[in-house]
Amino acid sequence: VGMSGVFPKAANIDEYWRNLEEGKDCITEVPADRWDWREYYGDPLNEANKTNVKWGGFIDGVADFDPLFFGISPLEAEQMDPQQRLLMMYAWKAIEDAGYSAKSLSGTKTGLYIGTGNTGYGSLFSDLDIGGASAANMSPSAGPNRVSYMLNLHGPSEPIDTACSSSLVAIHHAVCAIENGNCDMAIAGGVNTVVTPQGHIAYDKAGALSKEGKCKTFSDRADGFAVSEGAGILFLKKLSEAEKAGDHIYGVIKGSAVNHGGRANSLTTPNPKAQAEVVRTAYDKAGIDPRTVTYIE
Repeated sequence: VGMSGVFPKAANIDEYWRNLEEGKDCITEVPADRWDWREYYGDPLNEANKTNVKWGGFIDGVADFDPLFFGISPLEAEQMDPQQRLLMMYAWKAIEDAGYSAKSLSGTKTGLYIGTGNTGYGSLFSDLDIGGASAANMSPSAGPNRVSYMLNLHGPSEPIDTACSSSLVAIHHAVCAIENGNCDMAIAGGVNTVVTPQGHIAYDKAGALSKEGKCKTFSDRADGFAVSEGAGILFLKKLSEAEKAGDHIYGVIKGSAVNHGGRANSLTTPNPKAQAEVVRTAYDKAGIDPRTVTYIE
């Protein structure tokens, strides 16, 4: 019933949708406010800590934040992982988009399920004094916790880190929690920032990054993926409750399922049989005949 987001070359979901409609390429060189890619440019196979990939998807204003609006001191905000700041802003925007005030959720059984992980942001503060809030400022668990604390939400508050699937798994957890009564509503989605070059170096060394910064899915020219950042947040309610409240309904989640491929050719190799099984489970749960589905992403 509500959503918000920020993505490369898209300050909001409307701009993001336009970029998708127009097929816009939102990949750029690593901006100077992250790191100087020239310092790390080199052959990853023959040089230590070098990468010859200078591309990625980066959002504007990754450091922008109004700490006093959220009751946080400017000093503490400076040392907060940018993912925490983005999550607070876009959780608030998703609630507003649903037509609710943040205050109206106070004391409710609203859960937080957010795909998030360690960005390495703490390494940028290696020369600074470690403060009492440093552990929370760098911990992925503190992001959803901060939102629940700020808004006085009493549902579960959980970070989800399953790598590339984190946001989808977070939404699955939220759906299950609403279904089993652990919460009445949920804020779910994911947030990711790229603030250090370590990821580029490691992924490139593993052969996972596209040298052109382009994901050529289903193409025989595919050569890897492009690291990108952003935030995408949904505000979820039971359909019956949304209809009763007269909410604007963007869409309905009919069913969701999660599994793991177990043993495959390698740790990161998909298992087609397991993937077919999880898709079948989702269709069965939703009560939908796959032959009636006309669009798949």
